[in-house]
Amino acid sequence: MAVQSAACCNSAASGVRAPIATSCGSHGRTMRRLTQQAARRGCQRHTAVTRAAAAAEAPAPQQQQEQEQEMQPISTTYPTRMLSPDEVVEELYDSQHSVQRTTYHSFYSSELGGIVTDPALFVVQLDDHMLHRGHAVFDTAVITDGYLYQLDQHLQRFLTNAAKANIGLPRGMSVEQMRRTILETAAAGCKLNGHVRYWLSAGRGGFGLSGNECGGATFYCTAFTRDTPEEKLDEYLRGWRVKTTPVPLKPPFFARIQSTDQLPNALALMDAQAEDYDQAVFVDGNGFVCGGTDMNLACLLADGTLVVPPFEQAVDGILVQRMMQLLPAAIEEGIEGITRVEQRPITLAEAKAATEVFFVDSTLPVMPVVGWDVMLIADGTAGLAALQVRVMLQRDMQPWPGSDQHTEVPYGFMTGMLD
Repeated sequence: MAVQSAACCNSAASGVRAPIATSCGSHGRTMRRLTQQAARRGCQRHTAVTRAAAAAEAPAPQQQQEQEQEMQPISTTYPTRMLSPDEVVEELYDSQHSVQRTTYHSFYSSELGGIVTDPALFVVQLDDHMLHRGHAVFDTAVITDGYLYQLDQHLQRFLTNAAKANIGLPRGMSVEQMRRTILETAAAGCKLNGHVRYWLSAGRGGFGLSGNECGGATFYCTAFTRDTPEEKLDEYLRGWRVKTTPVPLKPPFFARIQSTDQLPNALALMDAQAEDYDQAVFVDGNGFVCGGTDMNLACLLADGTLVVPPFEQAVDGILVQRMMQLLPAAIEEGIEGITRVEQRPITLAEAKAATEVFFVDSTLPVMPVVGWDVMLIADGTAGLAALQVRVMLQRDMQPWPGSDQHTEVPYGFMTGMLD
């Protein structure tokens, strides 16, 4: 193929360059020849190929920027691979990331009918409505010293949300069997501390919108680990800065369902992180605080009242409910700074004027808020009340004899870890 080039335009008025086609052969000689031709004609504007060879002319900054943009490598395409089953398995292993390899420990799938412990095989089929429609609910429970904390409370909320989402149980799976599967998946992970998360989906059956096309609900469960509250101690002492998010709230009915449709939550958190905040806070159209992206909020007022926003536009957190159950006794025993606890609406202005603000969630379990938008909360340091509530909840999360909050994980039966 012959090399074609448009002559450099001598008229400053047109500013138009004809496209250049280059052949693979004699590429270097062609560039030198074009450069020499352009220099003889006194051309002010070079073609993309000529500009690359004329770097010694020291162009102006704007011209240099345009030159660099034009000299970016031309993108190429390549044939899409057709994979064999063996190649698929190989790619599943090769594509694992470090978090997957080190913190994912066991996975149950009702589609597989059992548990796997190889993270490369934690796979969900693409036509599951959980993936392409967000038609699924989920919940998470904490594993503490070999016990699941508040499993039955979490499971009850999970099933209530599933009913609201019009999702039934998988064929052949009772509530009792689901509970056992959660416990045995936790055991198969062989971790005495961590989390179990489980999902109930409308199921598989096509790429349509309605769950009526699905052949039946699907259930998934996984055991995983991440930083414990003790490992977050430095972060706790520093506290979080939060941003009032501009992302709209979900309507109340959907805000109270813990579904896999988490787009507003994800966008709110990413928006906050983009401005170096740690977390986002949702506020409704009337100026009342609702909570964080996936956690509840508590505000301590100057009169000693600890206010928790209602669950009308937020998930009814299991741990924050436990906190409200435990605090009356703690107040009687002399917890400092808190005189009473109540659940009621609280305005953004009232919350920012609080003496302490903190998040409550099973993964924290308490995280102080030291700054909100451009304001400090009190003196901008973690407060004493948050510390006391954190200690109270951490003690409650530890297994204790006769506890109605703990369920033992059957490690011995599943793994032989215990006699």
